[in-house]
Amino acid sequence: MLTVIAAGIAALGGYWTGVSHDRHSATAVVLTGAVTWSNEETRLIAFEVDGVVRKPDDGDTIYSVLTDNWQDVAGTSHSDGTYPTCLGGNGGDPVSTDHHRAELTVIDWDTDGAQRMHVAVRVRCLD
Repeated sequence: MLTVIAAGIAALGGYWTGVSHDRHSATAVVLTGAVTWSNEETRLIAFEVDGVVRKPDDGDTIYSVLTDNWQDVAGTSHSDGTYPTCLGGNGGDPVSTDHHRAELTVIDWDTDGAQRMHVAVRVRCLD
């Protein structure tokens, strides 16, 4: 009987601990634009969203590509851990500045810093 009571108290304590913490969720947004720079080794890209004009002193908007699921220009989905072809460099070069068009599904991660980290969770190559 004492074991049942102890288990009930532990369960109730776990429940209250769970509901007392803020739950964070991110809403994904689909963006279309041009990848102006990409580094396959770091999985970082600079991405310019269509219709957004940057001020001269604005830096590049950098996205971390954390997806294992991407779609090539023909519409074929890839889930094999390869880097999206529209982001990769030529001839084995990990860096590309080819300005490929892409559609990204992104979330912003609040890192408690001055800026949020932009994360691409899905890539669809457009050219």
